[in-house]
Amino acid sequence: MDARSALSFLAEASAVLAGSLEYERTLARVASLAVPDFADWCSVDVVQPDGTLRGITSRHPDKRKEEFLMELRRRYREQKGRSEGVAHVIATGEPELVSYVPADADEGLLSGPEEEPLYRALAASSYMIVPMSARGRTIGALTFLSLSADRHYTESDLDFAQHLARRFALAVDNSRLYDEAESARAQLDTIFTSIPVGLALYDLDLRCLRVNQALAEMNGIPAEEHVGKTVEELLGPETGPEVAEQYRRVIASGEPLIDVEHSGETLARPGEVRTWLASYMPVRGSDGQVMGITVVVTDVTERRHLLDAERAARRRAAFLAQAGEILDSSLDYEETLTNVTRIAVPAIADWCAIQLVDERGVIRQVAVAHSDPERERYAWELSERFAPDPDAPTGAPHVLRTGETEWVPEIPDEMLDEVIPDPELRRIIRDLGLTSAITAPLQSRGRTLGVISFVTAESGRIFGADDVRLAEDVARRAGVAVENARLYTERSHIAHTLQTRLLPGRLPEIPVGELAVRYRAAGELQEVGGDFYDVFDRDGGWLFVIGDVVGKGPEAAAATAFARYTLRASAMPSGAPSEALHALNAAMQTEASDLCTVCVASLTCAPDRCEIVVALGGHPPGLLLRVDGTVEPIGEFGTIVGAAVEERYTDVRAEMLPGDTLVLYTDGVIEAGPLEEHLGEQGLIDVLAGLRGRSAEEIVSEVERTAVESARGRTRDDIALIAFRFQPTSVAAGSGSAGSAQASA
Repeated sequence: MDARSALSFLAEASAVLAGSLEYERTLARVASLAVPDFADWCSVDVVQPDGTLRGITSRHPDKRKEEFLMELRRRYREQKGRSEGVAHVIATGEPELVSYVPADADEGLLSGPEEEPLYRALAASSYMIVPMSARGRTIGALTFLSLSADRHYTESDLDFAQHLARRFALAVDNSRLYDEAESARAQLDTIFTSIPVGLALYDLDLRCLRVNQALAEMNGIPAEEHVGKTVEELLGPETGPEVAEQYRRVIASGEPLIDVEHSGETLARPGEVRTWLASYMPVRGSDGQVMGITVVVTDVTERRHLLDAERAARRRAAFLAQAGEILDSSLDYEETLTNVTRIAVPAIADWCAIQLVDERGVIRQVAVAHSDPERERYAWELSERFAPDPDAPTGAPHVLRTGETEWVPEIPDEMLDEVIPDPELRRIIRDLGLTSAITAPLQSRGRTLGVISFVTAESGRIFGADDVRLAEDVARRAGVAVENARLYTERSHIAHTLQTRLLPGRLPEIPVGELAVRYRAAGELQEVGGDFYDVFDRDGGWLFVIGDVVGKGPEAAAATAFARYTLRASAMPSGAPSEALHALNAAMQTEASDLCTVCVASLTCAPDRCEIVVALGGHPPGLLLRVDGTVEPIGEFGTIVGAAVEERYTDVRAEMLPGDTLVLYTDGVIEAGPLEEHLGEQGLIDVLAGLRGRSAEEIVSEVERTAVESARGRTRDDIALIAFRFQPTSVAAGSGSAGSAQASA
């Protein structure tokens, strides 16, 4: 091809290639452009993304020859691999020129003699394979084949072919890039139109360039009306400025903002607060500079409602569990109810108050809570200044009368005008900004004992049906707690009254020493009965009695009274302590079926010494604390009183000198503490040894304290103690001992 023809061919080829960017069409045109001016047959082989070759040929007019050419190419490539041919040219980037093809050059590719005529008919005379390179990479190869005997390719033809290949390569690469761009754009269009989240693209002036239908529907503005408008114009003055500021932050920093939550109203749903989760990402150009911002928005209103409902349910469940623990923890109902109101604020409400009805029918506020202590004090002042009208048509009086919960989801001003006649109170309530209220009855055993009120104000929270159920559940539990506390108070009063009757109301004065006693009932209910003590005069001295009746309750109380008064009656003469135990045992055998342990000690004193006689009926021995700190057990273990007809009781004598102290006690003292860590008799002896020189009152106080500490504050059994300190020079001690005995009892 001469120079003029070559230039003309290039001009025509450039015009044809510039006419379209369609990839498939461009490949076909490239393969056909060189035929017949530059070649009799041409093929284009393009490297695919997976590394394979895709070939398009100019098509030989003879179909049989076209198929035979393609089959020979296939065999050639299988035989040569990457060492020759198209694969070699693409791999090395070097062209391949064969100016004269020998007549028998490819006979080795023939499968048999039958293919020889067709091979001779092709009469290939020359061919060139040149690489197609564009943008620094080899994207394929062009093959030019001459089937004419008078056309043999030379080096000048190779140069032209390479120039032509570069132009073809650029056209092919451009069409491929265009095809990929169109594909990406189509995918982007599909995403924009089908994705269920809102998408938008804004420029650096924060004007909308594109928006999908999902976001247009969220905003309540048609998609076409978004284009060209600023974010403030689209979102309005309430939300727009805040979002615009976040856009500017992304543009300025070049960093995305992910999962930013917004709440507000839109033109699509005026009056309805919606919640969105938005992410803002910078869009960068080929130079890396930020050229806009992409917005992804998801409407999470329903999800937020579900999450809020779940959190509220967990909060209610936690409150209910905590309230139940508080209501079960104590029988002091006013303190308990106060604690319930405190945990309700602010978890459940802004205000919580409890009112009870006393025996006169007067409504009395017993607890109120608010997060602000000043407002809480103000609420107490209001309850004192404005007593509730028992005939009021709403509020606590109405709930007390009907026993039905009152629920006001929203408190309008006109409602306050209707239900609060006092203008000053109405003004005060209005200033508090109350928004929602629930008042539920505290009921137990068919009686309405009071009400609990939950009120919201500054939080703006609106109570729903779940909150009503919560309030009613707490009210029921609180009602039971109040009723149980009242029953406990009545029972405790009765038990205390009976117990004081079972113990001596006043102890005798013993002019030769100090007398002190202690009695501590075990457990919260303090059931009557159990341990007892007594001290009384008799001819020529005094008698000390301490004992423990098996059991608690009315039967034990009766047995306690029977034992105490039987001992008084049988011991009034000057008989020995063992005789008193014999008499008590006989009486309990015939008159009662109870068992008890008893220690009886008689005291007879001279000016400088006293004689102690101790008899034990199944009871721990008495302990004699000497003035030098030594401790001596006194008594010989005898039969439990009421257990057998043939009992054995022994009188044991001991001498007390001035400063000595006699200590009698029940097993509640020595059995205090865990089973494996009881205080024990030796433990008590050790305690007493450290109390030498102390007064009788100090001794019983310290022994009681030690026993309670050993039991970690909760003794399992009653504790009774008698301490007598022989001190003949202290006449005043006797009068003091009576007072201390009364106080301790």
